[in-house]
Amino acid sequence: MTGTTEFDHTDPVFISYRHSDGTQPTAELAWLLRAAGIPVWRDIDDLPPGDTNERLKQAIDSGLSGAVLVVTPDAEHSRVIREVEAPRLINLHRAYDDFALGIVNAVQKGSGSVDYGAPDRVLGQSAVSLTGVDQKDSTREGLIALVRGMVFHRIAHRRSAVQSNDATFNLTVQTRNTPQVYDRTGSELDIRVRPSTHERLPSSDGLTDLADVIQLLPTAVTRAGAKRVRITGGAHLTVALALGMALPTSRIGQLEVIDQRGQAWTGDGIARMPDTPTLAVAATGASHELNSLAGRPRVAVYLDLMSPRSDTAFQRYVDENQSALATWTHLRHITDGPLDPARAGELAAEAAYRIREFSSANANAAVDLLVRGPFAMAILVGSLLNTVRVTAYEWDDTQRPSYVPTLRLLSSTTGGAVREVLL
Repeated sequence: MTGTTEFDHTDPVFISYRHSDGTQPTAELAWLLRAAGIPVWRDIDDLPPGDTNERLKQAIDSGLSGAVLVVTPDAEHSRVIREVEAPRLINLHRAYDDFALGIVNAVQKGSGSVDYGAPDRVLGQSAVSLTGVDQKDSTREGLIALVRGMVFHRIAHRRSAVQSNDATFNLTVQTRNTPQVYDRTGSELDIRVRPSTHERLPSSDGLTDLADVIQLLPTAVTRAGAKRVRITGGAHLTVALALGMALPTSRIGQLEVIDQRGQAWTGDGIARMPDTPTLAVAATGASHELNSLAGRPRVAVYLDLMSPRSDTAFQRYVDENQSALATWTHLRHITDGPLDPARAGELAAEAAYRIREFSSANANAAVDLLVRGPFAMAILVGSLLNTVRVTAYEWDDTQRPSYVPTLRLLSSTTGGAVREVLL
C-alpha cells in the first residue's frame, strides 16, 4: 500500500552496500550524487560510534529522501544488509510514493548481461518485490543514469517550495570542504565536489564527476519553474566559471550570488558595454597573424579584478603560450580597492561583452580565460559567455605563481558546460 507523507526532499539519500565488493561503485556513486547536488548518507563518512545496527536504524529512521541498494554478489552474505538496511528501506519505498529507491545491480548472468532478478534473491525478498524498482548497472553510464533519476525526482518534489519562494531556486556549492551528511542546507541542490589533495588546484576526479552531471543543472532549474537562481558557498574559480556557463541567463533568468558576508551580487542578464566603462585594457599583445594559425585561432584574456595588481603568473603564461596565441589582452578594473557588489551586474556584463567581442574580432577564436577576482564575479561572467569556447585556468603557487589549464567549457550544449577536464 502506498501513500504520501511529509518527506523533506532535501534530506540525504542512503547508500546500502557490501564493503567487500561494493566499495568501488558506491564511492563512485556517492561522489556523482554529491556533484549533482544530492546529499549522501554513507557509513564510511557518516556512521557515528556505537552499536552499528542501532546506529544504522537511527540513520534510516531519522529522515531520508531516498536510498540506493548497491547489489553485488557478496551482499547476499551481509546480515546487516539483509536484516537491517534493505528491509527498512524497501518498506519505506512500499509505504510512501515520495520515497525514491534505486538499485545499482552489479550481478551478471553467465552471458555477461545484468541479472535483473538478483536483487530479490540476494536481499532475501520475495520473487517479484524489487522487479519494478529502477535498476541500473554499475558502469559509469549506469550510475549517471541513476543520479539523473534521483535529481529529477528531488526537483519534482521541490517545485512547490520554489514557487512559494518567489520562484527562486537555491543552490549551494563547495569544492574545498570534505562533505558529510550534516552539510546539507535545505537548498534545492547542494553541489559538493570531492576535495583535492593538492594545496591549490581542484581534484581532477572531482571535476570529472562534475563534468558528468552538470548537464542536469539547467534542466533541474527549468523543471522547478524557477525564474531566478541564488547561489551561495565557495569554489575554485574554474568551477565557478563552469557553473555560470551551465546556467546561461538566456535560459534560467536572473542569477544572484550571495558572498560570505551575505552581500548579493546580481547578474545584469545581457553582455553589453555600459555608457561609462569600468574596465580598462592594462596591456595587450599580438603573437601571430590569424591566417598563419591552423584551425580555430586561440586568444587569451586575463580578467584581473583584484588589488593590488599582480602580473607575474599571467606574464609566465604569455611567455609559455605565445607561440600558440593569435593575441592576448589584460583587463583591469579602473579603480583599485574592493569591488562594489551593487555594481556586479554591470561589471560582469561589460567583462563578458569584451571577452565575446575579443573572440569575435579574431575569427571566433577560442578563449583562454584567466580570472583573478571574487567567486561571485566568475559565476556572473560565465553566465554571459554563450557560445564562446573557453579554456578556464586555475591559479597555482605551490612551486611558483602560474596559471594551469583546468577545464574546457562551452555553454548551451546538451552534453553539459564542461567539455573536457584538463588536470
